[in-house]
Amino acid sequence: MHASRTTLSFLDLALMLLSAFAYAHFVNLADPETRQKLSEQSAQAPDIQGNYDYDTDAFFSDSSAVLTRFARQEIAEIVLAHESQLLTISVPVALESRDDLRLRQWEKVAARSAAIADAFENAGQDGEMIILNMPDKLISQADRKKQISLTFRSMEKGQADKR
Repeated sequence: MHASRTTLSFLDLALMLLSAFAYAHFVNLADPETRQKLSEQSAQAPDIQGNYDYDTDAFFSDSSAVLTRFARQEIAEIVLAHESQLLTISVPVALESRDDLRLRQWEKVAARSAAIADAFENAGQDGEMIILNMPDKLISQADRKKQISLTFRSMEKGQADKR
């Protein structure tokens, strides 16, 4: 009996690697129309159904993360108009003063974002469809735009299928 070869040689590995590169090259050589169509599809922005901007002072007092009565009324009205849509909540980063010992800057953004999300959930918005847009750093410079932004987007087909 002869033992069969069970190990790969360097030449076998090189041929496998070459075939992988060739396959990747030929897949990338789609005709120009197909490439243009694919790039247009990937560049399309999500469909924005509604965008609401409010001054931070209208939703919260200076150092508080408790919603005002006006904010709760606005949220209740907005939920009725945007059922089954993804909601992105963006709260601006405010200046951190020495007098404001209760909440630090990043804590204030997190607490305010959570308060808005909670109010939307209590008003009937599905909590799994709420996205909080938080700052990348724990402490960052104050935003020039001092507005709370609420953006509603329609659900994409893939997202609707998952639900």
